[in-house]
Amino acid sequence: MKYLFLSILLITCFSSAVHAQKNKPAQVKIAFYNTENLFDTIDDPHKSDNDFLPDAKVPWNSKRYNLKLQHIARVLVAIDSVNLPAVVGLAEVENIGVLHDLTEKTTLARGNYQDILEEGPDPRGIDVALIFRKDVMHEISHKAFPAANTFSTRFILYVKLADAKKDTFHFFVNHWKSREGGGNETETKRIENASSLKHLTDSLLARNPKSNIVIIGDFNDNPTDKSISEVLGAAKPLQKVSPAGLYNLMALRFQDGEGTLYYKSWDLFDQVIVSGNMLTDGKKGKGALIRAPYGNIFKQDWMLYKNKDGVMVPNRTASSKEYFGGYSDHLPVFVTVNME
Repeated sequence: MKYLFLSILLITCFSSAVHAQKNKPAQVKIAFYNTENLFDTIDDPHKSDNDFLPDAKVPWNSKRYNLKLQHIARVLVAIDSVNLPAVVGLAEVENIGVLHDLTEKTTLARGNYQDILEEGPDPRGIDVALIFRKDVMHEISHKAFPAANTFSTRFILYVKLADAKKDTFHFFVNHWKSREGGGNETETKRIENASSLKHLTDSLLARNPKSNIVIIGDFNDNPTDKSISEVLGAAKPLQKVSPAGLYNLMALRFQDGEGTLYYKSWDLFDQVIVSGNMLTDGKKGKGALIRAPYGNIFKQDWMLYKNKDGVMVPNRTASSKEYFGGYSDHLPVFVTVNME
């Protein structure tokens, strides 16, 4: 009887392991979303959050905050409604408490996400963050790096993850200097952001030219701008690629006139850039983690509204003068990664 019991136990454990392995998704999504001012309603004396309090000019209260959380979650769930995205980078998140609310008090709760956010020196108090599904990836380490030395801005969040096969992925989440004050006038600051990031990726690739690097973020520059194309050196992923090169999966989307935010015309500030080791060789793509050359912009009618020029653009939450109740002034981007 003892041996029969042990046999049944071993068979059950083996069957469970096989079942769990079969349930691992063959493909997963990696996404990035600028959430447009995801603030709580609590006054933080160390941050410039006065525009997001109940007594602000455009009142920010619990009802509006909870609706905002539900809206952001709805978008992310819709990107992959079957499995939910495996990894999501976020911008404009106030603090770790807000991030916990997003992943634990919305429809994202079924994703069993781990939350990572490091408080940075941004004057407005907004940070970048990363969440990942603990059944798909596990954390090796994370660290926040300064994105500039000459001015205060958001950190570059570096997160090192591994999948079930023990393949290592290096994620860099970014939110570069805004264009407030003029695009040309602020360009040197984004170039400094690019130089900071380039130093980090060059260090990784020097140690291992076949590193799996994923750079995501709101760069406040387009794929063709100097900071991205020249300083960071993120090229269009056409034909043969170098394992140690950096390739912008949104470059061809921008070339085709697509964008993630709209002001007079479309800009594509939200991007996914990867190292060449993650891309197909341009043939059948066997063994490739990502099939080049396109990343994707997630764009649904319920996230949009028709502006005065008749263009369907992102429906934002609020301006400095008015509450709209929308989702974000940015559209999210994502790529599909093969896990087999």
